[in-house]
Amino acid sequence: MPSIVRAVYFSPTHTTKAIVREVASALSAPLSATIETTDLTLPRQRPTDVSCDADDVLVFGFPVYAGRVPVLLRDEFAYLEGHGTPAVIVGLYGNRHFDDALLEAADLLSERGFNVVAAGAFIGEHSLTARVGTGRPDRADIAVAQRFGTQMGARLAQSRSVPAPTIEGNRPYRELKPGADVRPITTDACTNCGVCVACCPLGIIDEDDPALVDAGCLHCRACVKSCPEDAKYFSSEPTDRLIAMLESKCLERKEPQLFW
Repeated sequence: MPSIVRAVYFSPTHTTKAIVREVASALSAPLSATIETTDLTLPRQRPTDVSCDADDVLVFGFPVYAGRVPVLLRDEFAYLEGHGTPAVIVGLYGNRHFDDALLEAADLLSERGFNVVAAGAFIGEHSLTARVGTGRPDRADIAVAQRFGTQMGARLAQSRSVPAPTIEGNRPYRELKPGADVRPITTDACTNCGVCVACCPLGIIDEDDPALVDAGCLHCRACVKSCPEDAKYFSSEPTDRLIAMLESKCLERKEPQLFW
């Protein structure tokens, strides 16, 4: 049987998806492999299992939140099953730093039977402010993703025994402090179209009244970016402080970092 490149990603605002698909597509060519995609973003789409054979390759992507793997995503690792399957990690962060997220993902995948052979930290527009990481990933980022995939595919075509890379990060991982209960604010411009309800990765926006949002918001801004009326936004003291810090210290362009 031909091998399968399994592109698995969590991508509320579609930027992680863009990089994962480029990497997976480029990686598949040297292996003459087919591509199968699994989108973990929405609750109703999440599968109960993703099993990968030894001849497959997993490309696993996620956005970095507070220097870690998103909390809600950690349970999804339990549904991934590898059999010595090579895995390539794609972490997308908002031009501050990816901290321990790639290393944490590598540890979680290793526990599920995968052999992590490479990891890449890519940049996307920050979820809280469009002034940080503006327009990322851009053409240059896409080109890096394509080269990354092509070169990893060539390596794996020669041998599946690729040594594990040294991935930047620390154990114990960066401490996750309890986040403030900040939820999106809805203006009178809302037409109850339901777009934000459909795109919320936690499913916490009320279907009948989109202004009502339950606790647990990720601050991914999927609802803000998808709203056709610009009727949703975030504003709170902790959020405004964080945005001010990001806009004062994190405007300088950072480039993707690859570990292989």
